[in-house]
Amino acid sequence: MKIHALSISRWKHADASIKEPVHLCYAVDVSQLSFFQRGTVKEITALVLRTCVAKTNPGDYQRLEHEGNYIYIICRHNGISGVCITDSEYPQRVAFAIITKLLDDFTEANNGKWSEDKNDNCMSFPDLEQALVKYQDPAEADKITKIQRELEETKQVLYNTIDAVLARGEKLDDLIDKSDSLSLQSKKFYKTAKKHNQCCEIM
Repeated sequence: MKIHALSISRWKHADASIKEPVHLCYAVDVSQLSFFQRGTVKEITALVLRTCVAKTNPGDYQRLEHEGNYIYIICRHNGISGVCITDSEYPQRVAFAIITKLLDDFTEANNGKWSEDKNDNCMSFPDLEQALVKYQDPAEADKITKIQRELEETKQVLYNTIDAVLARGEKLDDLIDKSDSLSLQSKKFYKTAKKHNQCCEIM
């Protein structure tokens, strides 16, 4: 069981001037990768996180599946969204509980206000990095999962794949090809990993 990444992002229902979600803070577990792969994997993961937030409506809870991993998203009406990328074995209830706690703590720590900066990682929130380490063991999240159990049973979670939530005929591979935010090196790395069926290992 593994958490690959966590993020808190701002989207247009909070700020109509932005054209794509901005990651106020995000953390990616690259501990198993070589030093030279880390930056590339962070870039690709940031694009995946951004794409998922952009395709989730305010008030929705969504779980997307992509190449053996799950991407859990909560999009709040106040303009922020939380995302957790895990492997397929990580419990859904725990993933949503972690996002909920992080969004609550982030909102409280910032008095309900966030940076209008349009650059990623523009706000400091150490709890995110700590959660990425602490909650690798789902049992560590047991207290928050008990609190969230009732909520989990009453809300509707939308299930889909990344390709299904993209525009008709659009694929994640196409987005990566067209992306201005990814370096040429990251695009080549993604294609090579996909060819060797290792995409799930880089997320």
